[in-house]
Amino acid sequence: MELLQNLEELAQNGRQPMVVTIGAFDGVHVAHRALISGAVMRARELGVQTTVLTFDPHPDSVIHPDRPVIYLTDNEDKAALVAEIGADRLIIQPFTPEFARVTAEDFVNRFLELADIKEIHIGEDFAFGYKAQGNPVRLREMGHTLGFQVRSLAPLEVGSEVVSSSGIRRLLLDGDVTGAGRLLARPHSLKGIVIEGYQRGRLLGFPTANLAVPGRFAVPGNGVYATMTTFLDAGKRGPAHPSVTNIGTRPTFDNGERSVETFVLDWSGDLYGQTIRVEFIEKLRDERKFAGLDEIKAQLTRDVEASRTALQAAGRC
Repeated sequence: MELLQNLEELAQNGRQPMVVTIGAFDGVHVAHRALISGAVMRARELGVQTTVLTFDPHPDSVIHPDRPVIYLTDNEDKAALVAEIGADRLIIQPFTPEFARVTAEDFVNRFLELADIKEIHIGEDFAFGYKAQGNPVRLREMGHTLGFQVRSLAPLEVGSEVVSSSGIRRLLLDGDVTGAGRLLARPHSLKGIVIEGYQRGRLLGFPTANLAVPGRFAVPGNGVYATMTTFLDAGKRGPAHPSVTNIGTRPTFDNGERSVETFVLDWSGDLYGQTIRVEFIEKLRDERKFAGLDEIKAQLTRDVEASRTALQAAGRC
């Protein structure tokens, strides 16, 4: 898949025919996948390429700077997921205050100067252009005049839940990683560098990898989770390892800064400075305060066995 850093880079390939889909696509959840898959299938029918246009940072963070956006995916993971669906090209357009002031008409006209757009695929709640003055109705009007078709996808439901990135963030905050995974079509994951912690897990016989997670990413609510951990650095890569992950403030010790600490089962070694990915499969219990070290050790032993059981049931080990 071709990756472009802004819309203008389309000019380097000439004015190619394509089917386009546009959105923030944070998380690339099941509704996003349905929209992108529809564009891919339609492009293949027409014998043209599929272009996915997304934005960085999330438009809401620029339009409403007082409302920080908590991300489900970074650009690297977003690109990998879009490529997995089969798109030919991903454009990650910088969303700046200046870009936010571009009108819907100017945006479409500039896109048409750069590409021969056959169809644009959007969600029914899609809005674009200055003050969100562009919507599916206006886009269809422009398409009728300028020579492209518009296809829109109705909101998608899984069970009784309308799939949305904001809804997935709420589930994660509640610790419902299973529900979030259902809407994502994969487990939610965090990745980061392993940093040095207080090494209390090592003293307890359960050495943990303390994961440095950038604050802008969605961390599940406090608790203990059955997880799968993958080592991402060159030379360390391999299959995911069963693991147990604690998220919280260590109330038995200090109620300190919130941390993400992972104990990798049946593995030993030094992970400091390594980049790892932790996938959240199932919540095992809430975080709680213990009376002493012996009680903690006994509970950690139970957590390990509970994690094995949960991961086996999920078909992950």
